[in-house]
Amino acid sequence: MSFPTEPTGYEKTVLSDLQGAWEVLRDSVVAVAGFAGWDRVIFHIDEAMSWETV
Repeated sequence: MSFPTEPTGYEKTVLSDLQGAWEVLRDSVVAVAGFAGWDRVIFHIDEAMSWETV
């Protein structure tokens, strides 16, 4: 019995691009932290990056 060969490479998808964009946004907010509500912004960005919300 033979098994199909599993791909060994990583296929870039739109979800990886989207995650990268959220990471850039999060890093930007952390860099200028201190404004009113910045911690809530981080919370919402983290929620948006969560796999449970995808």
